[in-house]
Amino acid sequence: MNADSNARERIQRLLMATRRISQAGSLVRRELSARLARTSGLSSAGIDWAFEHCLELTPSEAELTALAGSVTSTERAHVILPANVFVAAHRAIAIALAAAPRVRVKPSRREPAFVEALAAEAPDLFECVEELEVERGDHVWAYGSDVTLEALRRQLPPGAVLHAHGTGFGVVLVDLATPASALGLAEVARAIADDTLAFDQRGCASPRLVLACGGAERATAFASVLAAELALAEVRVPRGTLDEAERADVAWYLACAACFGPVFDAGQGSVSVRGPSADGPALVDVPPVGRHLAIVALEHFAPALRALAPWLTCVGCASPSLAAQARQLLPLARVVPLGKMQTPAFDGPVDQRPDGAGEIIV
Repeated sequence: MNADSNARERIQRLLMATRRISQAGSLVRRELSARLARTSGLSSAGIDWAFEHCLELTPSEAELTALAGSVTSTERAHVILPANVFVAAHRAIAIALAAAPRVRVKPSRREPAFVEALAAEAPDLFECVEELEVERGDHVWAYGSDVTLEALRRQLPPGAVLHAHGTGFGVVLVDLATPASALGLAEVARAIADDTLAFDQRGCASPRLVLACGGAERATAFASVLAAELALAEVRVPRGTLDEAERADVAWYLACAACFGPVFDAGQGSVSVRGPSADGPALVDVPPVGRHLAIVALEHFAPALRALAPWLTCVGCASPSLAAQARQLLPLARVVPLGKMQTPAFDGPVDQRPDGAGEIIV
């Protein structure tokens, strides 16, 4: 546990800086948004959505206490950031500041704008660097693909401590045979659409699969409703641009999905349907980014959740009973109500899987 009495002060300084650069209507926010429009690939409305709905600006005292107590004190910490979710830098830097008074941050070369704005607003709180110089005993928080993290393991010196947060995604649980106690299916679909539109589905908490009990016929009917809500969400928050590799992934996925079940257009996204196989849950390719969802019709949630557990970071649930089931089956995953998948508690990393616990390099 972290015994550094100054950890909370450092986190509070970061929070104040983040509030200033994200204040609606301010010059710094306008300038930052203009840069993000060039670097993030998101639409202007998508950038505004992230600022207003996905940035943790007012964490509770309990959350701050949990975040500060979730790390071990060290002299130096390092953060390696990806480009896919620009606001994720706020949480990642807060975790490192909770652990150490000296923090160096290596932003993505593709999207350094948010981190650079924070560094300018809070001088001497942390240092932006192009390359890390890690020493024995240093802690490194790294976020990226499993391939990138494996290469990093080979580069770190013996005795460094790596907190690796690799490839992961979110799923949604919906029981179509038993309507949710508080939400009708239209409201469920609208909440899923809101969770999906953030960052154009590039985040580790973004839903990719909708696991639905209730039969293939109900799943197909719900897919039509969900596709309509995704199309409406695109009117409110247009999708940004996809790079060449992402566009290729989408084209391949849609061609394959059409071979196994119906595919509904959802603005620039899609909703596909897969039914259960005779021997258990259907194997299904995880849809690519760009607001594409696959509904997998199941008889029971447990087999699918157990199979997907290594990759699941967040589970959005349409009812409290589904949330209780998910927590029992996935004790390390974030389990939240629908519509809240992109705003997890500010109490530590979003990704709580075992690899993020700290691995000493030998």
